[in-house]
Amino acid sequence: MFFDVLAVIGASVARIASMQTHCQVHTRMSFLPLENTLPVAAGMSQELNRVRSMIESAQFLDALGALGTLAAQDIRHAQSSQVWLHIGFVYTRMGLWPRAIEALQMALQLEPRMPDAQRLLALAYFSVGQKRKACELIDQACKNRKDIPAHWLMRAYLHAHSFTDPLRTLHSAQDWGRRVADPMTRQAPLLQVRDRNPRKRLKVGYVTADFRTHSVAFFMRPVLEQHDPDCVEVYVYSNANISLSDAMTAQMRALVPHWNEVADLSDEQMYTRIRDDGIDVLVDLSGFTAGHRLEVFARRPAPVQLTWIGYMNTLGMKAMDYRLVDAYTAPPEHAAYYSEALFQLECSACYIPPAHAPLCEELPMLRSGYPTLVSLNSSAKITDDMLTIWSRILQARTDARLIIMVKEQDADSAQAHMQPRVEAAGMPLDRVSVLHQQPLERFMEIGHIADIQLDTFPVCGGTTTWHALWMGLSVVTLEAERGVDGCTAQLLRALGSGGEVAKDADEYVEATLQLMDDAERLQRQRLSARAGMQSSAWMDYPARTRELEKAYRIMWLNWLRGDKLNLSSSVDLDQLLAEMEIEA
Repeated sequence: MFFDVLAVIGASVARIASMQTHCQVHTRMSFLPLENTLPVAAGMSQELNRVRSMIESAQFLDALGALGTLAAQDIRHAQSSQVWLHIGFVYTRMGLWPRAIEALQMALQLEPRMPDAQRLLALAYFSVGQKRKACELIDQACKNRKDIPAHWLMRAYLHAHSFTDPLRTLHSAQDWGRRVADPMTRQAPLLQVRDRNPRKRLKVGYVTADFRTHSVAFFMRPVLEQHDPDCVEVYVYSNANISLSDAMTAQMRALVPHWNEVADLSDEQMYTRIRDDGIDVLVDLSGFTAGHRLEVFARRPAPVQLTWIGYMNTLGMKAMDYRLVDAYTAPPEHAAYYSEALFQLECSACYIPPAHAPLCEELPMLRSGYPTLVSLNSSAKITDDMLTIWSRILQARTDARLIIMVKEQDADSAQAHMQPRVEAAGMPLDRVSVLHQQPLERFMEIGHIADIQLDTFPVCGGTTTWHALWMGLSVVTLEAERGVDGCTAQLLRALGSGGEVAKDADEYVEATLQLMDDAERLQRQRLSARAGMQSSAWMDYPARTRELEKAYRIMWLNWLRGDKLNLSSSVDLDQLLAEMEIEA
């Protein structure tokens, strides 16, 4: 049994190696709460320690080869739970979920209550759409070992993205906060701030691991370009592995006067760096995703601390003061579902399209003679219920094609977990194509073959929706209970065009069928989409940045006054400053 799996490892190494000449093997699934390394186990062999160094330097193919060789040469290693854990961890870091599941199941067969294997397996199940199974496993892991912080963070993330109940999301996040973050906050030294001038140039620090070709960078680049140096002095604390730097990283770095690489700093060292820099407003851009430094925020290095963009749900920690939102994502009446105070902006984000995004002006179905639907969201967002809805569409329109593009890094892995689900949903296999993740340049060419983007539910698309609209695709989405799950619906309403918002599954099916019957409407949307987006608030970069700077100023004044009474960018800032000067 062990050696059957080892044969698969050998074959996959060769296959993945052959891919490298054609596409990049991703080294971290940054949208997931995945740690960069694993805790060191007592009594690990010298060989396994050597493999760990390969993993930590992102030499994943070398690590897999070495692990396979170890297990094949020595029965002790073949029957070692630590070996199978590390094999599963490598596959997880590469986003090869079916192989990760197989290896982690082997580890748990050898050591049934192995904490790291349970956590990673829960994440792998979640990533292939088995959300209930993932939540049950991580809940059991937390019961077995209540002392592992990573378990509770993973639990908060999985529950937030598996269920639509906002109170469930809040409570699971608070479970993490109470066990991990809040004790650090209580033990933190008293914050000393010497310069309390209400009008001072604010030192603003952004903490992220995602200033590279990543969704966060697409939203943040225009902000960094537009920041007024007379108003704010910008610091970046980049927690990314230096090997992940790319052209986008270079562009972002050129826009920032103070750039700090902090991946190698301990939490205490990073806390000290931020305090020494005298940061007034510290902004988390990760939330519960990979590369976060929330335990630094828990230590309270800055007077004002807020979270934004990288993670849309609450963090459940007392040290995070604010969450930047708008009426679309989290209206004021949703405040009870968040541990952070909701600071309302007119528009909570910017969008800048990729440089390579050629518009196909002719509707593909006019050229091909049949409509092509596409799903661009991650596997974790594609539920079995969603597949059933898509199956109904294909059964009703017998000439329609569907492309499901998932996040797996090679075609075999994509097919391995999605194809059986497609078949189980009753889809016509001859009209459904499953594609693995493509480089961004190829991704932005999907508008040359697809006509309509099918959004997911209960978790909708984020950046993928923006990209789809920029490519001229019409989007069909479902209404959602939580604002964060209905971002696509709110975006379509705000733009006044771009697709259809359905109230339920039946409306979703009918809306898609009607769009496929209306080539004229699809063509109009395709040709007008970019102009509509460019005239929207989301692409008014100077206005968004001025509003953001105003928000920082109001938060700073709130801190000086010792309250959080002002929670909107609509506040008259001049009047507020004048009142404070009178009081002084």
